[in-house]
Amino acid sequence: MASLIIFSVISLSIFIFTFLRMLKDNNSNYLFALIPEFIGIIIDFICIFFSISPNAVVLVIMYILSVLIPILLLILERKNIKLFEILNIVKANYYNKKGNKELAKKYLSKNVKDFPNNYLGHEKLGEWYEKNNELEKAENEYLKAIELKPVKYENYYKLATVYNRDKKIENAISILREVLKRKPDYLDASICLGGTLYNAEMYKEAINVFQNALKYNPGEYKLYYYMGMTYTRLNDFQNAKDYYKKAATINSVLNVAKLNLGQIALIFKDYEEAEKYFMECIENDDEELQADAYYYLAKIKLINNEISLAIQYANIAIEIEPKLLGRMEKDTYFSSILGKLKFVEDKDVKTKLSDADRQIINHLDNTYGVVQTLISDNVLTQKEKTEKERE
Repeated sequence: MASLIIFSVISLSIFIFTFLRMLKDNNSNYLFALIPEFIGIIIDFICIFFSISPNAVVLVIMYILSVLIPILLLILERKNIKLFEILNIVKANYYNKKGNKELAKKYLSKNVKDFPNNYLGHEKLGEWYEKNNELEKAENEYLKAIELKPVKYENYYKLATVYNRDKKIENAISILREVLKRKPDYLDASICLGGTLYNAEMYKEAINVFQNALKYNPGEYKLYYYMGMTYTRLNDFQNAKDYYKKAATINSVLNVAKLNLGQIALIFKDYEEAEKYFMECIENDDEELQADAYYYLAKIKLINNEISLAIQYANIAIEIEPKLLGRMEKDTYFSSILGKLKFVEDKDVKTKLSDADRQIINHLDNTYGVVQTLISDNVLTQKEKTEKERE
């Protein structure tokens, strides 16, 4: 019985301390500690009042509820591990999954109010604002998270992506340069900075960023592909070709790089190499890439005067992507076979190509067209000169 009285004094003292802490911090989350403490104290008082000697199981339950749980919570708090903050975040995640965005926001906002100097709350609230397109508020929360924990580099990256979405390109470039000074091997930040510079048509600066990132991540195929893309926009097709090859070597399923290599081979009139790359592309499961590959294969067959194969490949391309028929109608290479091409109703095409991927494909296609026009114009000019000389 004496042990029960001693337990009562300890548990009651902890309960009073926790209760006063709740009043001081004005934080109802302490109820998660007070309720189990209270249950343990009630069990203890019942045993004392009725002179019951609790067995081992009851004693363990009493100690867990009234002593261990509150002491554990206080220890975690002393170590700046905010268990109540985590509980708020868990609640917010639960309501997010249930589709109740406002309740999720309520708990995240409460978190920031209850724990204003803990970076995690600001980070999670920033993510909520970002997801719900409240970009200015997201920026403010990420900035606060960075201020509270400058070594949490992921928040620099998140802030930069929000700046990009909000068209604050200079801000995005500035924050990414800042994090890369502190952590030059941060791959995501390098890719984001390079991509931001690329989209701003600062191609040479983007190349410098990607090259520096390769020092720390020499096996990252994305960097080689992005280098290939950037050199493509600079019309440096030899360097672009080298980097696309490296990207495709590291990641054998990177079919968009193979399509780009095929397009570059076409520009240089290396039809055999171009056909090899396009044939590899048709084996993937990206319908848009497949259609493009068949389109270029048809063009190669027309150049080589293999008309039946050209018709076959062109019709396969149209079956996969019906819009390609309109593209063929504008392409003089296909004028001789237009009457033998099928009409297919428009449909959705499965693809994983990004807008940037499509822009590169279009750029190479346009470049091929310009090169062919220049060659044709040059041939006509030479012909005119010859005729004049004869006269």
